[in-house]
Amino acid sequence: MTQLALMLAALLFPNAAHAEEPNLLALSAGAVVVRAEPKAEKLASVAIDGSTQTLGVGIPKREPLPMTIVIELPANTTLKRLGSEDFNEYGSASGRHIKTFRLEGSSTSPDEGFSELVTITLKEGHEGPQLWDVPSPREVRWVRVTALDTHQPAASDVQPHNFTELLGYGEQAAIEEGDARFTGKWRLRRKGINDEPGLNVVELTQEGSMIRGCEKIGGQFLTISGSVEGGLARLVAENGQGQRSALIASRTLDGQLAGVTFAGPARPFWAAADADAPSACGEPIPENPVLSALEGGHVAVLHGIHFDVDSDRLRADATPALEQLLAALQASPALKVRIEGHTDSDGSDSHNLDLSERRAKAVVTWLTQREVSAGRLEAVGKGETTPLADNDTSSGRALNRRVEIHPLK
Repeated sequence: MTQLALMLAALLFPNAAHAEEPNLLALSAGAVVVRAEPKAEKLASVAIDGSTQTLGVGIPKREPLPMTIVIELPANTTLKRLGSEDFNEYGSASGRHIKTFRLEGSSTSPDEGFSELVTITLKEGHEGPQLWDVPSPREVRWVRVTALDTHQPAASDVQPHNFTELLGYGEQAAIEEGDARFTGKWRLRRKGINDEPGLNVVELTQEGSMIRGCEKIGGQFLTISGSVEGGLARLVAENGQGQRSALIASRTLDGQLAGVTFAGPARPFWAAADADAPSACGEPIPENPVLSALEGGHVAVLHGIHFDVDSDRLRADATPALEQLLAALQASPALKVRIEGHTDSDGSDSHNLDLSERRAKAVVTWLTQREVSAGRLEAVGKGETTPLADNDTSSGRALNRRVEIHPLK
Protein backbone atom coordinates (compact mmCIF):
# COMPACT_ATOMS: atom_id res chain seq x y z
CA MET A 1 0.00 0.00 0.00
CA THR A 2 1.29 3.47 -0.87
CA GLN A 3 1.87 6.12 1.78
CA LEU A 4 -1.11 8.07 0.43
CA ALA A 5 -3.31 4.98 0.69
CA LEU A 6 -2.24 4.50 4.29
CA MET A 7 -3.10 8.13 5.07
CA LEU A 8 -6.52 7.76 3.46
CA ALA A 9 -7.11 4.52 5.34
CA ALA A 10 -6.37 6.28 8.61
CA LEU A 11 -8.93 8.94 7.68
CA LEU A 12 -11.65 6.50 6.68
CA PHE A 13 -11.14 3.88 9.41
CA PRO A 14 -9.62 5.67 12.44
CA ASN A 15 -11.33 3.40 15.01
CA ALA A 16 -9.80 0.26 13.55
CA ALA A 17 -6.52 -1.18 14.81
CA HIS A 18 -5.66 -2.43 11.30
CA ALA A 19 -7.08 -0.25 8.54
CA GLU A 20 -8.25 -1.70 5.24
CA GLU A 21 -7.12 -0.55 1.82
CA PRO A 22 -9.30 2.44 0.91
CA ASN A 23 -11.87 2.32 -1.87
CA LEU A 24 -10.71 5.07 -4.24
CA LEU A 25 -14.09 5.21 -6.02
CA ALA A 26 -15.91 6.27 -2.82
CA LEU A 27 -17.16 9.75 -2.08
CA SER A 28 -15.29 9.62 1.22
CA ALA A 29 -12.05 9.33 -0.79
CA GLY A 30 -12.93 12.41 -2.84
CA ALA A 31 -14.53 10.73 -5.87
CA VAL A 32 -17.59 12.59 -7.21
CA VAL A 33 -19.98 12.08 -10.11
CA VAL A 34 -19.68 14.88 -12.70
CA ARG A 35 -21.73 13.51 -15.59
CA ALA A 36 -25.02 11.59 -15.54
CA GLU A 37 -28.27 11.47 -17.46
CA PRO A 38 -31.32 12.38 -15.34
CA LYS A 39 -32.42 8.74 -15.28
CA ALA A 40 -29.00 7.73 -13.91
CA GLU A 41 -28.70 10.32 -11.14
CA LYS A 42 -29.77 7.90 -8.42
CA LEU A 43 -27.32 5.34 -9.75
CA ALA A 44 -24.74 8.11 -9.40
CA SER A 45 -25.48 8.58 -5.70
CA VAL A 46 -25.56 4.86 -4.92
CA ALA A 47 -22.42 3.99 -6.86
CA ILE A 48 -20.02 6.03 -4.75
CA ASP A 49 -21.77 6.44 -1.38
CA GLY A 50 -19.80 3.65 0.31
CA SER A 51 -22.91 1.66 1.18
CA THR A 52 -22.73 -2.05 1.88
CA GLN A 53 -26.50 -2.34 1.38
CA THR A 54 -28.21 -3.46 -1.82
CA LEU A 55 -30.19 -0.42 -2.94
CA GLY A 56 -32.74 0.19 -5.65
CA VAL A 57 -31.45 2.84 -8.02
CA GLY A 58 -35.01 3.71 -9.05
CA ILE A 59 -34.69 3.25 -12.81
CA PRO A 60 -37.94 1.73 -14.17
CA LYS A 61 -38.06 -0.60 -17.11
CA ARG A 62 -39.46 2.12 -19.37
CA GLU A 63 -36.04 3.84 -19.06
CA PRO A 64 -33.94 0.80 -19.89
CA LEU A 65 -30.26 0.07 -19.60
CA PRO A 66 -27.61 0.92 -20.63
CA MET A 67 -27.05 4.05 -18.53
CA THR A 68 -23.82 5.89 -17.84
CA ILE A 69 -22.20 8.03 -15.15
CA VAL A 70 -18.74 9.66 -15.09
CA ILE A 71 -16.75 9.81 -11.85
CA GLU A 72 -14.00 12.37 -11.29
CA LEU A 73 -11.14 11.34 -9.03
CA PRO A 74 -9.42 13.92 -6.78
CA ALA A 75 -5.98 13.20 -8.30
CA ASN A 76 -4.40 11.12 -11.05
CA THR A 77 -5.04 7.48 -10.18
CA THR A 78 -3.84 4.11 -11.43
CA LEU A 79 -6.69 1.65 -10.77
CA LYS A 80 -5.48 -1.94 -10.59
CA ARG A 81 -8.63 -3.72 -9.34
CA LEU A 82 -12.26 -2.82 -9.98
CA GLY A 83 -15.51 -4.41 -8.91
CA SER A 84 -18.53 -4.23 -6.65
CA GLU A 85 -19.47 -4.83 -3.02
CA ASP A 86 -21.30 -7.91 -1.77
CA PHE A 87 -25.04 -8.01 -2.56
CA ASN A 88 -27.93 -10.19 -1.49
CA GLU A 89 -31.37 -10.21 -3.09
CA TYR A 90 -34.45 -12.02 -1.91
CA GLY A 91 -38.07 -12.43 -3.00
CA SER A 92 -39.24 -9.97 -5.63
CA ALA A 93 -35.80 -8.28 -5.68
CA SER A 94 -34.05 -11.45 -6.85
CA GLY A 95 -32.30 -11.08 -10.18
CA ARG A 96 -32.73 -7.29 -10.41
CA HIS A 97 -29.17 -6.40 -9.41
CA ILE A 98 -27.11 -4.95 -12.26
CA LYS A 99 -25.08 -7.76 -13.79
CA THR A 100 -22.58 -6.23 -16.23
CA PHE A 101 -20.59 -3.01 -16.00
CA ARG A 102 -18.17 -1.55 -18.52
CA LEU A 103 -15.56 0.71 -16.86
CA GLU A 104 -13.46 3.09 -18.97
CA GLY A 105 -10.80 5.61 -18.01
CA SER A 106 -9.66 8.98 -19.35
CA SER A 107 -6.88 11.40 -18.48
CA THR A 108 -8.18 13.98 -21.00
CA SER A 109 -11.59 15.22 -19.79
CA PRO A 110 -14.92 13.93 -18.42
CA ASP A 111 -16.30 13.99 -21.97
CA GLU A 112 -13.62 12.40 -24.16
CA GLY A 113 -10.47 10.31 -24.27
CA PHE A 114 -12.02 7.17 -22.72
CA SER A 115 -10.82 3.64 -23.34
CA GLU A 116 -11.79 0.43 -21.60
CA LEU A 117 -10.27 -0.54 -18.26
CA VAL A 118 -12.29 -3.71 -17.67
CA THR A 119 -15.79 -5.13 -18.13
CA ILE A 120 -17.13 -6.94 -15.08
CA THR A 121 -19.94 -9.48 -14.83
CA LEU A 122 -21.20 -9.90 -11.27
CA LYS A 123 -22.17 -13.36 -10.07
CA GLU A 124 -25.32 -14.10 -8.09
CA GLY A 125 -24.93 -15.99 -4.81
CA HIS A 126 -21.32 -14.85 -4.35
CA GLU A 127 -20.40 -13.85 -0.80
CA GLY A 128 -18.13 -10.85 -0.35
CA PRO A 129 -16.75 -8.29 -2.83
CA GLN A 130 -16.25 -9.26 -6.45
CA LEU A 131 -13.07 -7.79 -7.96
CA TRP A 132 -11.37 -7.97 -11.35
CA ASP A 133 -7.78 -7.10 -12.21
CA VAL A 134 -7.36 -4.29 -14.73
CA PRO A 135 -5.38 -5.92 -17.58
CA SER A 136 -3.46 -2.77 -18.52
CA PRO A 137 -3.44 -0.33 -15.58
CA ARG A 138 -2.80 3.29 -16.51
CA GLU A 139 -3.15 6.70 -14.93
CA VAL A 140 -6.63 8.21 -15.24
CA ARG A 141 -8.57 11.14 -13.75
CA TRP A 142 -12.09 10.17 -14.86
CA VAL A 143 -13.87 6.80 -14.84
CA ARG A 144 -16.90 6.26 -17.08
CA VAL A 145 -19.22 3.58 -15.74
CA THR A 146 -21.89 2.00 -17.96
CA ALA A 147 -24.50 -0.36 -16.48
CA LEU A 148 -25.34 -2.75 -19.32
CA ASP A 149 -27.87 -5.30 -18.05
CA THR A 150 -29.39 -7.09 -15.05
CA HIS A 151 -29.48 -10.77 -14.12
CA GLN A 152 -33.16 -10.97 -15.09
CA PRO A 153 -35.45 -8.58 -16.97
CA ALA A 154 -37.71 -6.45 -14.79
CA ALA A 155 -41.16 -8.01 -14.38
CA SER A 156 -42.93 -4.64 -14.58
CA ASP A 157 -42.31 -0.98 -15.31
CA VAL A 158 -42.30 -0.05 -11.62
CA GLN A 159 -39.52 -2.41 -10.54
CA PRO A 160 -36.14 -0.65 -10.19
CA HIS A 161 -32.77 -2.11 -10.98
CA ASN A 162 -30.62 -2.72 -7.88
CA PHE A 163 -27.03 -1.84 -7.22
CA THR A 164 -24.70 -1.74 -4.22
CA GLU A 165 -21.52 0.26 -4.87
CA LEU A 166 -18.40 0.42 -6.98
CA LEU A 167 -14.99 -0.57 -5.65
CA GLY A 168 -11.64 0.62 -6.99
CA TYR A 169 -8.16 -0.06 -5.62
CA GLY A 170 -4.74 1.05 -6.75
CA GLU A 171 -2.38 3.99 -6.41
CA GLN A 172 -3.25 7.68 -6.29
CA ALA A 173 -1.08 10.78 -6.58
CA ALA A 174 -1.04 13.34 -3.78
CA ILE A 175 -4.21 15.43 -3.64
CA GLU A 176 -3.61 19.16 -4.09
CA GLU A 177 -5.73 20.88 -1.46
CA GLY A 178 -4.85 24.58 -1.67
CA ASP A 179 -5.59 27.11 1.07
CA ALA A 180 -8.54 28.63 -0.83
CA ARG A 181 -9.92 25.65 -2.76
CA PHE A 182 -13.28 25.96 -1.02
CA THR A 183 -13.47 29.76 -1.13
CA GLY A 184 -16.20 31.05 -3.41
CA LYS A 185 -19.90 31.18 -4.20
CA TRP A 186 -21.95 28.46 -5.84
CA ARG A 187 -25.54 28.18 -7.04
CA LEU A 188 -27.17 24.87 -6.15
CA ARG A 189 -28.70 23.05 -9.10
CA ARG A 190 -32.44 22.58 -8.77
CA LYS A 191 -32.63 18.87 -9.55
CA GLY A 192 -29.29 17.40 -10.42
CA ILE A 193 -26.17 17.33 -12.53
CA ASN A 194 -27.68 18.38 -15.85
CA ASP A 195 -30.15 20.96 -14.55
CA GLU A 196 -29.51 24.70 -14.67
CA PRO A 197 -28.37 26.40 -11.45
CA GLY A 198 -31.21 27.81 -9.36
CA LEU A 199 -31.54 30.64 -6.84
CA ASN A 200 -30.09 28.87 -3.79
CA VAL A 201 -26.55 30.03 -2.97
CA VAL A 202 -23.70 28.54 -0.94
CA GLU A 203 -20.87 30.87 0.11
CA LEU A 204 -17.69 29.51 1.70
CA THR A 205 -14.36 30.88 2.90
CA GLN A 206 -11.43 28.53 3.47
CA GLU A 207 -8.46 29.59 5.58
CA GLY A 208 -5.86 26.85 5.90
CA SER A 209 -7.79 23.69 6.66
CA MET A 210 -10.79 25.47 8.23
CA ILE A 211 -14.00 26.46 6.41
CA ARG A 212 -16.75 28.90 7.36
CA GLY A 213 -19.70 30.14 5.37
CA CYS A 214 -23.44 30.45 4.81
CA GLU A 215 -26.20 28.94 2.70
CA LYS A 216 -29.52 30.30 1.49
CA ILE A 217 -31.85 27.51 0.43
CA GLY A 218 -35.59 27.74 -0.05
CA GLY A 219 -35.71 31.03 1.84
CA GLN A 220 -33.90 29.50 4.82
CA PHE A 221 -30.59 30.85 6.11
CA LEU A 222 -27.94 28.47 7.48
CA THR A 223 -24.43 28.96 8.83
CA ILE A 224 -21.72 26.51 7.73
CA SER A 225 -18.53 25.40 9.44
CA GLY A 226 -16.10 22.59 8.75
CA SER A 227 -12.65 21.48 7.74
CA VAL A 228 -10.72 20.02 4.81
CA GLU A 229 -8.71 16.82 4.77
CA GLY A 230 -7.56 14.81 1.79
CA GLY A 231 -9.13 17.39 -0.54
CA LEU A 232 -12.58 16.71 0.93
CA ALA A 233 -14.70 19.18 2.90
CA ARG A 234 -16.66 17.88 5.89
CA LEU A 235 -19.25 20.50 6.76
CA VAL A 236 -22.12 21.11 9.17
CA ALA A 237 -24.93 23.52 8.29
CA GLU A 238 -27.15 24.87 11.08
CA ASN A 239 -30.27 27.00 11.03
CA GLY A 240 -31.23 29.49 13.71
CA GLN A 241 -33.21 26.86 15.64
CA GLY A 242 -30.25 24.57 16.28
CA GLN A 243 -31.21 22.03 13.59
CA ARG A 244 -28.17 20.61 11.83
CA SER A 245 -27.38 18.78 8.62
CA ALA A 246 -24.03 17.31 7.64
CA LEU A 247 -22.44 17.57 4.21
CA ILE A 248 -19.40 16.07 2.56
CA ALA A 249 -18.17 17.72 -0.63
CA SER A 250 -15.40 18.00 -3.18
CA ARG A 251 -14.52 20.76 -5.63
CA THR A 252 -14.30 19.42 -9.17
CA LEU A 253 -11.78 20.50 -11.79
CA ASP A 254 -14.41 22.64 -13.53
CA GLY A 255 -15.20 24.43 -10.27
CA GLN A 256 -18.41 22.65 -9.23
CA LEU A 257 -19.16 21.88 -5.60
CA ALA A 258 -20.37 18.28 -5.55
CA GLY A 259 -21.16 15.83 -2.80
CA VAL A 260 -23.85 14.45 -0.52
CA THR A 261 -25.94 16.08 2.21
CA PHE A 262 -27.19 14.06 5.16
CA ALA A 263 -30.46 15.57 6.37
CA GLY A 264 -32.48 12.42 6.79
CA PRO A 265 -31.78 10.24 3.71
CA ALA A 266 -28.48 10.95 1.98
CA ARG A 267 -29.00 13.09 -1.13
CA PRO A 268 -26.45 14.06 -3.79
CA PHE A 269 -26.05 17.73 -4.68
CA TRP A 270 -24.23 19.70 -7.37
CA ALA A 271 -23.58 23.44 -7.37
CA ALA A 272 -22.10 25.55 -10.17
CA ALA A 273 -19.51 28.22 -9.34
CA ASP A 274 -20.91 31.74 -9.67
CA ALA A 275 -18.65 34.56 -8.48
CA ASP A 276 -21.38 37.10 -9.28
CA ALA A 277 -24.06 35.42 -7.14
CA PRO A 278 -25.45 37.54 -4.28
CA SER A 279 -23.87 36.86 -0.90
CA ALA A 280 -25.53 34.04 1.00
CA CYS A 281 -24.44 35.59 4.27
CA GLY A 282 -25.76 39.11 3.83
CA GLU A 283 -23.01 40.31 6.16
CA PRO A 284 -19.37 39.39 6.78
CA ILE A 285 -18.93 35.71 7.58
CA PRO A 286 -17.96 35.30 11.27
CA GLU A 287 -14.18 34.96 11.47
CA ASN A 288 -14.49 32.36 14.23
CA PRO A 289 -17.61 30.22 13.70
CA VAL A 290 -16.91 28.37 16.97
CA LEU A 291 -17.17 31.60 18.95
CA SER A 292 -20.23 32.71 16.95
CA ALA A 293 -22.02 29.41 17.58
CA LEU A 294 -21.22 29.20 21.29
CA GLU A 295 -22.13 32.81 22.02
CA GLY A 296 -25.42 32.21 20.21
CA GLY A 297 -26.14 29.23 22.46
CA HIS A 298 -25.52 26.69 19.69
CA VAL A 299 -23.32 23.60 19.42
CA ALA A 300 -20.03 23.93 17.50
CA VAL A 301 -19.20 20.76 15.54
CA LEU A 302 -15.50 20.28 14.79
CA HIS A 303 -14.42 17.70 12.22
CA GLY A 304 -10.89 19.12 12.12
CA ILE A 305 -9.72 17.69 15.46
CA HIS A 306 -7.95 14.55 14.24
CA PHE A 307 -6.47 11.70 16.27
CA ASP A 308 -4.13 8.83 15.50
CA VAL A 309 -5.83 5.57 14.48
CA ASP A 310 -7.68 3.98 17.42
CA SER A 311 -5.96 6.42 19.77
CA ASP A 312 -6.55 9.56 21.83
CA ARG A 313 -3.28 11.11 20.65
CA LEU A 314 -3.91 14.37 18.79
CA ARG A 315 -2.40 14.62 15.32
CA ALA A 316 -0.42 17.66 14.20
CA ASP A 317 -3.12 18.59 11.67
CA ALA A 318 -5.62 19.02 14.53
CA THR A 319 -3.91 22.28 15.54
CA PRO A 320 -5.95 24.73 13.37
CA ALA A 321 -9.27 23.51 14.79
CA LEU A 322 -7.91 23.41 18.34
CA GLU A 323 -6.56 26.96 17.99
CA GLN A 324 -9.97 28.12 16.74
CA LEU A 325 -11.58 26.62 19.85
CA LEU A 326 -8.89 28.16 22.09
CA ALA A 327 -9.43 31.61 20.53
CA ALA A 328 -13.18 31.32 21.17
CA LEU A 329 -12.65 30.50 24.84
CA GLN A 330 -10.12 33.29 25.23
CA ALA A 331 -12.49 35.80 23.62
CA SER A 332 -15.34 34.86 25.96
CA PRO A 333 -13.77 34.28 29.41
CA ALA A 334 -17.09 33.56 31.15
CA LEU A 335 -17.98 30.77 28.72
CA LYS A 336 -18.08 27.20 30.05
CA VAL A 337 -18.31 24.27 27.63
CA ARG A 338 -18.86 20.53 27.46
CA ILE A 339 -16.49 18.81 25.04
CA GLU A 340 -18.01 15.67 23.53
CA GLY A 341 -16.13 12.98 21.62
CA HIS A 342 -18.06 11.05 18.95
CA THR A 343 -17.05 8.00 16.90
CA ASP A 344 -18.50 5.99 14.04
CA SER A 345 -19.91 2.49 14.59
CA ASP A 346 -16.75 0.51 13.74
CA GLY A 347 -15.74 -1.48 16.82
CA SER A 348 -17.77 -2.44 19.89
CA ASP A 349 -20.06 -0.04 21.73
CA SER A 350 -17.93 -0.16 24.87
CA HIS A 351 -14.68 0.39 22.97
CA ASN A 352 -16.09 3.40 21.10
CA LEU A 353 -17.52 4.91 24.27
CA ASP A 354 -14.16 4.65 26.03
CA LEU A 355 -12.26 5.94 22.99
CA SER A 356 -14.56 8.95 22.59
CA GLU A 357 -14.19 9.87 26.28
CA ARG A 358 -10.41 9.64 26.11
CA ARG A 359 -10.41 11.84 23.02
CA ALA A 360 -12.61 14.45 24.72
CA LYS A 361 -10.24 14.45 27.69
CA ALA A 362 -7.27 14.89 25.34
CA VAL A 363 -8.87 18.09 24.01
CA VAL A 364 -9.42 19.32 27.59
CA THR A 365 -5.77 18.60 28.41
CA TRP A 366 -4.61 20.51 25.33
CA LEU A 367 -6.68 23.54 26.39
CA THR A 368 -5.62 23.50 30.06
CA GLN A 369 -1.98 23.35 28.97
CA ARG A 370 -2.68 26.71 27.31
CA GLU A 371 -4.07 28.28 30.47
CA VAL A 372 -7.78 27.65 30.00
CA SER A 373 -9.21 26.97 33.46
CA ALA A 374 -10.20 23.33 33.97
CA GLY A 375 -13.29 24.62 35.78
CA ARG A 376 -14.63 25.89 32.44
CA LEU A 377 -14.29 22.51 30.73
CA GLU A 378 -16.18 19.22 30.93
CA ALA A 379 -15.25 16.09 28.94
CA VAL A 380 -17.86 13.53 27.87
CA GLY A 381 -17.69 10.53 25.56
CA LYS A 382 -20.72 9.71 23.43
CA GLY A 383 -19.24 6.89 21.36
CA GLU A 384 -21.45 5.98 18.40
CA THR A 385 -24.75 6.85 20.09
CA THR A 386 -25.60 10.12 18.30
CA PRO A 387 -24.60 9.89 14.61
CA LEU A 388 -24.95 12.84 12.25
CA ALA A 389 -25.22 10.52 9.24
CA ASP A 390 -25.76 6.90 8.26
CA ASN A 391 -23.01 4.59 9.54
CA ASP A 392 -23.69 2.21 6.61
CA THR A 393 -21.65 4.46 4.31
CA SER A 394 -17.99 5.42 4.51
CA SER A 395 -18.87 9.08 3.91
CA GLY A 396 -21.43 8.91 6.72
CA ARG A 397 -18.91 7.34 9.07
CA ALA A 398 -16.42 10.12 8.25
CA LEU A 399 -19.00 12.72 9.31
CA ASN A 400 -19.82 10.87 12.52
CA ARG A 401 -16.21 11.07 13.73
CA ARG A 402 -16.13 14.50 15.34
CA VAL A 403 -15.76 16.62 18.46
CA GLU A 404 -18.73 18.74 19.57
CA ILE A 405 -18.49 21.80 21.81
CA HIS A 406 -21.66 22.50 23.84
CA PRO A 407 -22.11 25.80 25.73
CA LEU A 408 -23.07 25.29 29.38
CA LYS A 409 -25.49 27.56 31.14
